[in-house]
Amino acid sequence: MLSDSFMPVGFPHSVSDDYLAYQTYDSLQAFFSTITALLANRALLVGLGVGDANSSATFAMLLTIFKDGLSRVATIVFANRFGLRIEPDAKRYRFLADVLNDTAFFLELYSPFLGPLAKTLALSVGEALRALCGVAAGASKAALSVHFAKHDNLAELNTKEASQETAVGLVGLLVGSVVVKYVEEPWTVVYLMTFLVFTHLLVNYLGICSVVMDTLNRQRATIVFDEYFKTGNVLSPREAAKRENILFYSNVLRNPHGRAVARLSFATNYKQVFMVDSAKMLSVDGDRFSLLVVPKSGTAAISIVLYEGAHAEDIILAWYTGMVAVYDMDSGGGNARATLPADVLRKVAAKKEELFRGMERVGWDLTRAQDFETSAPMRVRFHAASKKDE
Repeated sequence: MLSDSFMPVGFPHSVSDDYLAYQTYDSLQAFFSTITALLANRALLVGLGVGDANSSATFAMLLTIFKDGLSRVATIVFANRFGLRIEPDAKRYRFLADVLNDTAFFLELYSPFLGPLAKTLALSVGEALRALCGVAAGASKAALSVHFAKHDNLAELNTKEASQETAVGLVGLLVGSVVVKYVEEPWTVVYLMTFLVFTHLLVNYLGICSVVMDTLNRQRATIVFDEYFKTGNVLSPREAAKRENILFYSNVLRNPHGRAVARLSFATNYKQVFMVDSAKMLSVDGDRFSLLVVPKSGTAAISIVLYEGAHAEDIILAWYTGMVAVYDMDSGGGNARATLPADVLRKVAAKKEELFRGMERVGWDLTRAQDFETSAPMRVRFHAASKKDE
């Protein structure tokens, strides 16, 4: 009965292998988060004037309205600015969501000790951070749920996860009620809150690290291709997950000598494709993509331009081709030199089949590549142009 209530039907065969580990850590972090929320909410009530004879209901209401208004504006701005980036980096934004949430807890905890203006600012920023947490957590959790669901059971998996969180939340409320009743001394609350927050973040980080994504994004592709260049081995999704950096990632790539030589990215607008210094630009043209290599001060810039009709394997191959070009560069700055386009494409063609079959063999899903593009996808279409006879 417990299994039917909290685990997806057909568990463990209906979910990915990393589901149980992630859900275990996720339940633990929800437990610590519930207790932390109770301590923060008590401070929030004090900040709103509960128990203060000099406080007015009007002030509390106006403060609530201001907080809600700011949080809604923050939600709209964040969703517009980062909406397309969350799914490709679901693991990072899932962790970021809890960082934002815990920061909001601390602002609420210290709000009773602040003056009216500072209190208003702290509570409003805290509410905005919690709103951002809701957007980031909801979107990233949806992406992770798609990864976990293996038998077209996404809806059922989400309902069971909600049941798990509800049960853990009930336990957290019971423990938290005792904590709130007996822990009231301000500095003791601060110490306890600090412990709970860092424990919550640690458990959440371990949970995120336990997720093994079998689709490629920019960071995972860079890790896999870099290892292939160095040793000829193709890393499995589990091996790549161990090297994945949850907190930081840079699109600056290094050559075999360890020097940063280029930034690799996808073109996102017309200007990046055609409004460049054609006198210095080098072009590598594949069947469904082109690389535009522009030497710059410090590092070169490589933009991947995808053509209309480019499929998942074309996008993955374009990133691989960009890394091959980077490995043939001497150094950063104005002296950056790429090999001739024909040489780059010849090297790519010689290894493509071996690399892609090896990736499929170790478990990579090469039919999905949407995680490479973190902004609105752009495709270029070429067609013959006719001129009127003069």
